[in-house]
Amino acid sequence: MDFTGNKEPQVEAMLREIGVSSIDELFSDIPKELLLKRPEQDDGLSEFEGIQKMESLARKNRTLDIDSYLGGGSYEHHVPAFTHAICQKSEFLTAYTPYQAEASQGMLQITFEFQSMVCALTGLDIANASLYDGASACAEAVLMALRCQKKKTKLLIAGSLNPLYRSVVDQYLTNQDAEVVEIPLTEEGLLDECFISEHLDEHTAALMVQYPNFLGTIDDIRSIFEKSSAVEALNILCANPIVYGLYQSAEELGADIAIGECQPLGIPMQYGGPYAGYISCREKYVRQMPGRIVGETVDTKGKRGYVLTLQAREQHIRREKATSNICTNQSLCALSSLVSTLWYGPEGLKELALTNYQRACYLKNCLEVIPQVKILSSAPHLNEFTIQPDCPIHEVERHFAKHDIVPGISLEKYYPQYRNSLLVAVTETKNKSQIDKYVSVMEAAMVKGSLVNSH
Repeated sequence: MDFTGNKEPQVEAMLREIGVSSIDELFSDIPKELLLKRPEQDDGLSEFEGIQKMESLARKNRTLDIDSYLGGGSYEHHVPAFTHAICQKSEFLTAYTPYQAEASQGMLQITFEFQSMVCALTGLDIANASLYDGASACAEAVLMALRCQKKKTKLLIAGSLNPLYRSVVDQYLTNQDAEVVEIPLTEEGLLDECFISEHLDEHTAALMVQYPNFLGTIDDIRSIFEKSSAVEALNILCANPIVYGLYQSAEELGADIAIGECQPLGIPMQYGGPYAGYISCREKYVRQMPGRIVGETVDTKGKRGYVLTLQAREQHIRREKATSNICTNQSLCALSSLVSTLWYGPEGLKELALTNYQRACYLKNCLEVIPQVKILSSAPHLNEFTIQPDCPIHEVERHFAKHDIVPGISLEKYYPQYRNSLLVAVTETKNKSQIDKYVSVMEAAMVKGSLVNSH
């Protein structure tokens, strides 16, 4: 760390400015027993010795080599080196966020390409320049639905929506004229379709579901959306973008608005953020979409150019009628997601999704053989599933910790009805030997748990 000391003239000038005669007078309110003795000229270490000392202390640090099976919205995926190389170019990596009129053609073009990528993944007509994250995307989507359905105030939201996303939605709706109805779950962690049919009516503005849901399972979303479309409610689909590589797109399922978190595609976990959210919709709802949209055009000489096409934001002409208070978008994170997706390509994305699915299936099938482990649901999944060991979860976690493994997320905190349940996520970063180790540790934990319970 660089340090520039003040010389005596500067010290004296500062003391005169604040009205004290000496450093001692400046610190006179501090009890003398707390003050350190003024250093002598030969006290302490030289700069070189100090650096050596710090380096020797740093070498004592140990980074734990932990296998993590955590998921629930933030996943350990491989980020290609190619992505880092592009994102660290000086044209993109800057501490300054360009104001709208200052955005370069290059930045506008990558934003346009990001929008095109989101449309290709979801199958819907229009996407914006990205949102803060998946949670704010959910909140913006329900506000958008309420604007599109001005005479309706009822919202049906899946109980299997990520609880952290749901808390942000509730915060956004605090001062809105909206009635939120939570769709309960069955014992298998799927949405109660009978409840949906009973509560859908002419007052319902929108229905929101997650794909896959927070428990890792995939509901019969097409059937659910057909029910809501029958009462002319908007269908909102919150999806992990990788799911589109293996399962149906948002458009094929009947979604009107598709949202989600871009983190699985090219954004490191980085302590939970920053991430980038995505939102896309059918063309007829575009004027209620939040944020900004970049479009492609030609200049007076016929050359291709990029412009901000729609930007109904509070800084512009709409002001109090703005569709969102989003002041910018997560441009660098969106770029990272875009570059990684382009690196995979259409076939590579399918292979990535299939790899995640197959490795999750392998672990699930191995755990299913253990008599003391129950799989919550037989419904389709992507790379997450819920297990219910016949042993307290804290004991399971303690046993796994001895082997440097984090086995998953305990669900009881979010879903009291699923006591002693563990959400397990498997991605392409886990090889067969790691998964086999997980299974053997779980077998040992169950044997140990059985012995403890028998006493």
